[in-house]
Amino acid sequence: MSSMASPLSGIHLPSAASAAGTKSSPATVFTPVTQRSLLSPTRSLISKRTIRLMAVYSAPTSPEGISDKVSESIKKAEETCEGDPKSGECAAAWDEVEELSAAASHARDRAKSNSDPLENYCKDNPETKECRTYED
Repeated sequence: MSSMASPLSGIHLPSAASAAGTKSSPATVFTPVTQRSLLSPTRSLISKRTIRLMAVYSAPTSPEGISDKVSESIKKAEETCEGDPKSGECAAAWDEVEELSAAASHARDRAKSNSDPLENYCKDNPETKECRTYED
């Protein structure tokens, strides 16, 4: 019942058409930003560089509708076990329910742990200014 998904599935990099202004992709392409030279910050004609920024969205971490699949598999297992609760088919149906429930639980745990990027950063860097806690 397990399926392996590519870690890059659902990631979209914009094509040249989307970079030119066509709104056909979910990625956002920002307009070029001009940087002034550090040697002469007031003169914009000296050493201009163009920087392009792009945001890329990844696929969701959990499959959509997994709770619906769990509910459906429970109903299916109950129907399968009505006639003979000790049959192999009944056991297999409840195994499927258990696997889907575990997958849903793992997806919820991943969503909780990745919910706040600042918390993740502060776990790795507690000494930084952003992560200091002050007592009144």
